[in-house]
Amino acid sequence: MALTLKAYQENALKTLDTFLDGARGASTQAALQGAFDAARRLGFGESSRPAPYRVLESSMPEVPLACIRIPTGGGKTLLAAHAIEIAAQRYVGTTTPVVLWLVPTEAIRSQTIDALKKPGHDYREALLQHYPADRLTVLDIGECEQLRAQDFGGRAIVIVATIQTLRVDETAKRDVYAYKEAFEPHFAVISDEPFLERIGEADLAEQPYLNRSDLGKVKRSLANLLAWYRPIVMVDEAHNAQTDLSLEVMKRVRPACVIEWTATPARTQNVLFHVSAQALKAENMIKLPIVLSPHPNWQEAVRDAVLTRERLADAARSESDYVRPIVLFQADNVNGEVPVEKLKQHLMEAHRIEERRIAVATGSQRELEGVNLFDRTSPIEFVITVQALKEGWDCSFAYVFCTVQRIRSATALEQLLGRVLRLPYARPRTDERLGRAYAHVSADVTAQVANELTDKLVAMGFEEMEAVVSVVQPEPGDLFGDSPQEPATIVTTIEVSGKTARQLQEAAPDVVGVQALDSGATVVTISGDIPPALRDSVTNIRNAKERAVVEQQIDRHLARVLTATAPSQRGAIFAAVPQVCALIQGELMLVDGDLIGEIADYSLAGQPVDLPNFTEANEDRAYLIDIERGKLRIEQDRQAYLVDLDSAVGGIRREDVIKALADKLADGTIVRSDMVVWIGKALDELEQRNISLTYCARHINRLADALRDRLREILVSGKAQVFRRTLFGEHAIARLDDHHQFRFGPLYPASWFYGGRYRFQKHFYPAPGELDDDPLAEETACAIAMDELGAVKHWVRNLERQPESSFWLPTSSDRFYPDFVAELDDGRLLVVEYKGAHLFDNNDSKEKRDVGATWARLSENHCIFLMATHAGKAGSSVAEQIRKAITAK
Repeated sequence: MALTLKAYQENALKTLDTFLDGARGASTQAALQGAFDAARRLGFGESSRPAPYRVLESSMPEVPLACIRIPTGGGKTLLAAHAIEIAAQRYVGTTTPVVLWLVPTEAIRSQTIDALKKPGHDYREALLQHYPADRLTVLDIGECEQLRAQDFGGRAIVIVATIQTLRVDETAKRDVYAYKEAFEPHFAVISDEPFLERIGEADLAEQPYLNRSDLGKVKRSLANLLAWYRPIVMVDEAHNAQTDLSLEVMKRVRPACVIEWTATPARTQNVLFHVSAQALKAENMIKLPIVLSPHPNWQEAVRDAVLTRERLADAARSESDYVRPIVLFQADNVNGEVPVEKLKQHLMEAHRIEERRIAVATGSQRELEGVNLFDRTSPIEFVITVQALKEGWDCSFAYVFCTVQRIRSATALEQLLGRVLRLPYARPRTDERLGRAYAHVSADVTAQVANELTDKLVAMGFEEMEAVVSVVQPEPGDLFGDSPQEPATIVTTIEVSGKTARQLQEAAPDVVGVQALDSGATVVTISGDIPPALRDSVTNIRNAKERAVVEQQIDRHLARVLTATAPSQRGAIFAAVPQVCALIQGELMLVDGDLIGEIADYSLAGQPVDLPNFTEANEDRAYLIDIERGKLRIEQDRQAYLVDLDSAVGGIRREDVIKALADKLADGTIVRSDMVVWIGKALDELEQRNISLTYCARHINRLADALRDRLREILVSGKAQVFRRTLFGEHAIARLDDHHQFRFGPLYPASWFYGGRYRFQKHFYPAPGELDDDPLAEETACAIAMDELGAVKHWVRNLERQPESSFWLPTSSDRFYPDFVAELDDGRLLVVEYKGAHLFDNNDSKEKRDVGATWARLSENHCIFLMATHAGKAGSSVAEQIRKAITAK
């Protein structure tokens, strides 16, 4: 049974779908930039930051290149398996794609190929959702000689390889580029094209059965087969594949498109979609926060790690799912203070832990090999390692991480920390303590440890701000981080030059202390809140490297202070915000696009087809498979187009074309019999325009797109009519009810956070999310006006496309997320949507204004809605617009 995707995973795939759909037919960087921007607006919302689109390679500007950024634990590989079908359908235009799946290491290659082949595994099930087992082939790159010529175009083919397998200067020395007699039948239908690699002198030296008469002939190699069939390329851990030699690999295999997956993209990567770690927490994918407890010695760290596990095990007995909390210990190397055997002996003697409950996982001791830690009969509760566990090792029962190594020497900390972050069963736990991770470290400087741990989280894909707030430093004796930290107790230490230390202390003598160490270094200690003068003084540090370090540490310190003082962290409750609902067949339901879709009448009877853009001359957005067939004259139309072009005496059968189109358009909205009749009507209309059935069959992908666009117009029109009847007019059935209210919870899954100089005082969460740092940016200026308004108790920068974490109102086609939600001192609620002057009067804004006004009216003066705009358009400042809205009767 296939795993149900989380909301952020669905959003990632929808964003990729939008990009590849927009990229189809694009041949320039500018055209792909347009598709990239449109998709990012879908994924990040209208407030998304602009990002330049980088082409894959100057000789291949038309190849779409996109990066999906998901932190560790977010399910990148599962999404990649689903993304194959999207790329195949939306860009290539085939149901039998060729996929080259590149991974960074042999260990991950082995893990990935096993999972994609293993019956019942989530990755295998994801592929089977789109491709039946008898038309799916998954191969290690070393197994590709098994492929038959008829497999290409007849089956979906997924080839898994390390990128090192293809990344080489001299191709003659690598098997993937070698001449293979087994591939001879494949080349019977492959024409001599200039992009195919030829047999050279080096090949003669490597292949004894070749002779000089073969020089210059097309090499019968796997690489040439890939280049001919234009594979969809998936790149795992893609930040490791940004070298010139990696780009050379892409030139050799001629990808149809390249989809990259990583937690930590390089600056040059085209990040199409990013999900925050908080979003993963909201979807119950990972454990957060990490409760960090430094200890003065390793014995105390071990003691509290064991005690934490015992308390968690007690809590787990009340869970409906079986959970056995595990401690992951990191011991010293054999010559260190606490090597594996010493730590194991300490656990057995000092804590009386039976040996059968302990497993050692090192290079020489592999006691986890073949062990299923999820088995209820497994006794293992403690795992000891040194450097790192096997790549791909994963057990969500690992809750507690404890290192006896000094944290600066813990080179594998990042990987080991990732082992304790996954949440069991990706479901919420009854006891909050089982939703957190725990780190006990042997270190006596709390601030330094917190900073090192924050670095590791950033390296795992966390945003800087969320990495900071994800590390909780409890009061002494609090194992579970239940007590909020007081701002005055937040301390940061930074090693700087003596001159910089004096400069910082002069700027803020009340919060900055200076200490000269015996080593000659100088350490500044920053305690409590950060005054503006201290932040300003950092810009005067002359040494650029030192300035960057100090700036980062002060920003992190301030983030901890903001976290400690934020209302959401100190037990404040944001008032419930009523949502629009309607009584449908005796049941009170939220009004949104899905509900409107359910009650709308989608009969196609009497609906005109009208496909003016489907002509024989218009092929601007042709699918790659159509372009390639045109250029290379490949005679494989039957498999490519899902229509038997040679069947029946009369040639193409009308019923086959209708069936293929109905299959492509099916989404459960329209009854199939209704759809079939409508498609037949479309073919009749096209025939009257002298567009033949043969042309329709050979361009069935484009025809399906044209029909889909027309269907979308019909459905949107039908939903708009139902929406208007539901919310507006004499017989409107919309209402507000206490049974449907939204509440801002503890999680705030922003994709990025405000980092400007203005210090927000009333934001409910530590910092506003997805807000421009520039105070003159229109939405930021609106946020500042909200923050400075005396009548506001606290407010939230409302996040787009986060239905579980943000307030939304319905529209006829979707949901809309107003920019700001505020609770006033008098208990009323204020919702503000900001629109620039150029957007204020368009149809989208008018509908949102009407919906907001209806919502406010239904609240009987408890709620206020304002669509604010530029002062030049409104005739008054944003602050004045807000004041008027609050005081209006």
